[in-house]
Amino acid sequence: MLNIGTQTLETERLILRKFELSDAELVYKNWTSDPLVTKHLSWDVHKSLDDTIKYVNYICELYNKEYCFDWIVVLKETNEPIGEISSVKTSKKHSLIELGYCYGSKYWNKGYATEVLQIVIKYLRETAKVEKITACHLSINPASGKVMKKAGMIYDATLKEYRIDKNTNKRVDLVYYSTK
Repeated sequence: MLNIGTQTLETERLILRKFELSDAELVYKNWTSDPLVTKHLSWDVHKSLDDTIKYVNYICELYNKEYCFDWIVVLKETNEPIGEISSVKTSKKHSLIELGYCYGSKYWNKGYATEVLQIVIKYLRETAKVEKITACHLSINPASGKVMKKAGMIYDATLKEYRIDKNTNKRVDLVYYSTK
């Protein structure tokens, strides 16, 4: 696994690049303030632009650390940030990265998440030489699992009642997918 970090990637419709401090306002507007986005995520909706500024600053600092893979996803046509994808867990020893992603709800069901996941998997496998890539979703969010399947990931396991749904406080399953 190579320590090459976040490099700019492109698809037909999207640019994946490093976050910049100037992105904070649109990040807040397009997803961190959207309660639909955070409904099934581990973090809560940002209550103010200041929360997002702190978050973007934190990500920008991460780029100085080893094995940081964290992209903001931007529409080529409008240069508007629509979401993000990042390594949420990294194991150099096991050449393994777990990915997490989120997109503003107004950008759902357009194929962006699948398009991004495919190019990030390709980059991590072929360029960064990562042997195993995983991602997971709460069982109550099957749309995320569909993205993983469409991107070519295969079902690995379901961890029964592994998390507590922050909306209902009931235990839910965590479903894992990985690359072949």
